[in-house]
Amino acid sequence: MRMARVLFVAALCLTGAGPLHAQSDQWFGASWQMAQGLANTHDFTPPYSFRGFGLEWRWVHGSTSVGFNAAWNVMDDQRIETANISGVDITGKQFRYTNAWPLMLSAHLYLGKQDGPRAYLGVNGGTYYIERTVDVGTFEIKDHNWHGGVAPEIGFAFPLRGAMGNTAFFATGRYNYAFAAGDAPYQSWISVHVGFAWRKMGGI
Repeated sequence: MRMARVLFVAALCLTGAGPLHAQSDQWFGASWQMAQGLANTHDFTPPYSFRGFGLEWRWVHGSTSVGFNAAWNVMDDQRIETANISGVDITGKQFRYTNAWPLMLSAHLYLGKQDGPRAYLGVNGGTYYIERTVDVGTFEIKDHNWHGGVAPEIGFAFPLRGAMGNTAFFATGRYNYAFAAGDAPYQSWISVHVGFAWRKMGGI
């Protein structure tokens, strides 16, 4: 609840920073997401992942926006190692998976002209549902928890003119941090999002 209050205050401050006469706009985005685990996430599933997808909605007013986003990030690894299953040590080829589903509120501040290319800074806060799985032969070890978390980000949006109408290409780098929950330690990773946004009104 504390994180939700912080995000709400940040969103109000950002929204208040925009000019009152600025044009409002709804922004719907879809992105392909890549991820690199850090710290505990890297220890469990270290390889760079190209498996991820995200959707987001933003209400843009001038140089600020508030919104919501959801995603699915998958990181996996294979290794030969000993796992303890029901008190018995079993050595074999392990298949490891980290599945993360972020559900986040967002606030963004945009730089540049409203109808041109724009860089932006953002903060996201909400929850992550994270499932970690280890498969060894016919055995499976799994934990799954809801984690509170935050995700600052930086990105840019580039309007596409002509036949594509009110469409923009966007790219974002985001640092995801999910607090410890249950028996699982904190999880963290860098995600890179590349996608397109469709705008209901005007330019971003």
